[in-house]
Amino acid sequence: VILLREGLEALLVVIALTTVLIRTERRDALRYVHLGWLAALLAGGATWAAAQSLINISGASREVMEGVAALLAALVLLYVGIWMHSKTHAAHWQAYIQRNISTRLKSGTLWGLAALAFVAVYREVFETVLFYQSLLTQAASAQYSFVAGGFVVGGLLLAVLAWVLIRYSVKLPIAKFFSTTTYLLLGLAFILMGKAVSALQEAAIIGIAPLPISFEWDWIGVKSTWQGVLAQISVLLVFLVFIALSRRQQQTSL
Repeated sequence: VILLREGLEALLVVIALTTVLIRTERRDALRYVHLGWLAALLAGGATWAAAQSLINISGASREVMEGVAALLAALVLLYVGIWMHSKTHAAHWQAYIQRNISTRLKSGTLWGLAALAFVAVYREVFETVLFYQSLLTQAASAQYSFVAGGFVVGGLLLAVLAWVLIRYSVKLPIAKFFSTTTYLLLGLAFILMGKAVSALQEAAIIGIAPLPISFEWDWIGVKSTWQGVLAQISVLLVFLVFIALSRRQQQTSL
């Protein structure tokens, strides 16, 4: 789901850029767009390699690694799910692309198109690297094959979607897709937040205050400590506050 979600948005950005260039009869500028997204993929691979090296060099305990990675991923997932991956985000990118591509073509700075494609795609690649790094630190060695399997399936689905979009120019229900995956990202943020607190508690970085009753649902990261429960509740509260503010804004605009 992570790869499909991030990859689809990067794919939409690249297709939007190339479509505008083709419609404005500037096929000569297409190579700059392709150079930009290819460079972003290479930079993403370098980012992944750097992440592995930094983790090996740091010598930090596995609990601290797991906790920090999961906490950072949970916060970014919550932010992405609410703000960046909202239904209006696709429209925002379309408007941004239209403004910038017009400016680049008029001024003749075609390298700006390469930079635009690079930034748009690398942002998605960086988020993907962050999320997969968090998944791998939370998984046992025997589970790596399942993570790899999910990555391969997501990659194949992206390849099919890319072919369909380019070949047939099919308009996917992007708004509904973004809205649905927002809840999936929220659920993952909720789980990772609980696992982050548990890992940091095992590393003695966060204290442990047990609840009056004892329970544990490890598959959703819930354990009977005040720190973990309050952290996960805060994720839900932030999301609910955003939903309430969005509905109020919609009613005001009407």
